[in-house]
Amino acid sequence: MCSINHDLKAIFIHIPKTAGTYLADVLHKNYGFKKYYLTRPDHAQFCRTFDNSIKSHENHIHGTLMYYKTSAYCNRIMGMTPEKWDEYYKFCFIRNPYDKIISGWNYVKGSNNVPFAKYIQKPMKKNSWDYWHVFMPQARHIINEKGKIGVDFIGKYENLEDDFQLILNHLHLQKTHIPSKKNSRKHLPYFLYYNQTILDSVNILLREDFNILKDYYQPTTSIQLLHNRLSSEQSQSLSTEETGEGDDIVPLIPSSSSSSSQ
Repeated sequence: MCSINHDLKAIFIHIPKTAGTYLADVLHKNYGFKKYYLTRPDHAQFCRTFDNSIKSHENHIHGTLMYYKTSAYCNRIMGMTPEKWDEYYKFCFIRNPYDKIISGWNYVKGSNNVPFAKYIQKPMKKNSWDYWHVFMPQARHIINEKGKIGVDFIGKYENLEDDFQLILNHLHLQKTHIPSKKNSRKHLPYFLYYNQTILDSVNILLREDFNILKDYYQPTTSIQLLHNRLSSEQSQSLSTEETGEGDDIVPLIPSSSSSSSQ
């Protein structure tokens, strides 16, 4: 998905499982962005595959930026040109890869309830919908035709509102939205889904992200180091499991019942 505001000359590049649905909604409702969720007419040729799981742009090869930027059809609908792609301020959000792959797995597993260790075997055999949400490297969503990062700002899911404020500042926008948090059923902190064998496998699956996004997230080869490094940031509360394509959100406003009980 892309969200565009031509007046602001700005584009949001949506990476799955990074609160992108929430951000796209906020940008649309509060800051005048229009959302685009399109399918290229040449999808099967461009992505070298097409299966019944595809709802729009999901595939095994091309991320969001390349999918939309290189399509004359998409550009015509979005009112984009090569010059605008170069000129407009492009931004996205990324997420700790160890956390994101767990979030994606929880999202797509549905009623199948396939254990994570089994699910991550043979990722290229997964359908396009699953691969897009679980295994597609985050970096591939923001790589341009030259194989370089093609966005101007990368925010972190872990610093969502602070980094979003930096984007608003850059666009000279006053904050008008209500900051929100995920609201969904609880599951274990993501690092508890890992043992040494799973960590070794995931490090292979995520190496593209760790190579290209090394300034944001670093891999670890030891399960003990992973637990030590992450347990402190997770110990205060359980993680939450997303129940929608993005993250389910509720405003950070006390309810009348909670306020009256204080």
